[in-house]
Amino acid sequence: MTLSATGFGPLLFLDLAAGFMLAAAASCLARTGGARAGGALALACLAGLAPPLLRDALLGMPLLALDQPACLAATLAGGLLGLPAARSCRSGRFFFLADAFGLALATGLAAAKSAALGLEATGALILGLGVGLAGSLVRDILQGNTALALEEDLYATAAALGAAVSLVLARQVHLPPWQCALGGAACILLLRAFRLRRW
Repeated sequence: MTLSATGFGPLLFLDLAAGFMLAAAASCLARTGGARAGGALALACLAGLAPPLLRDALLGMPLLALDQPACLAATLAGGLLGLPAARSCRSGRFFFLADAFGLALATGLAAAKSAALGLEATGALILGLGVGLAGSLVRDILQGNTALALEEDLYATAAALGAAVSLVLARQVHLPPWQCALGGAACILLLRAFRLRRW
């Protein structure tokens, strides 16, 4: 199956949403930690663009984040949203939700695209997990924090299960890639919501 790298469609829309959310989470966390606005926005762009750049490079596809100016615009918009959110009394809740949506969408998209391009199940699962975690790893490592993927019990596990759901929907149910991505993302969001209730 061929996937459009530059045409605007459901997959690109989900990519923009993932970058927006990951960027919002990154700038909120950086600003809460005392970073200046410029530094927080730079971190937001890196965190938001890391998943699509890594995914497309590993899949041998044109780099969507470099071909589409909308990708950078989405991460900048998310970063700008995260700046005032950091001053809110609910900044912790905002960060958690933005990070959960970013993780869910990035993981689901990576697994669904891998399956659509014919990658074997094991490789697609590994790629989906690695790409899904890329944004938060970039964010946490550059800030000198312990990565959430190592610190929380329902983070990497949620991403792995979500990637598996995307693969099942692609291989067994034969849904379009964007629906497979949403199915995997929904699984991750449910697991992260369970973690939020315990928070």
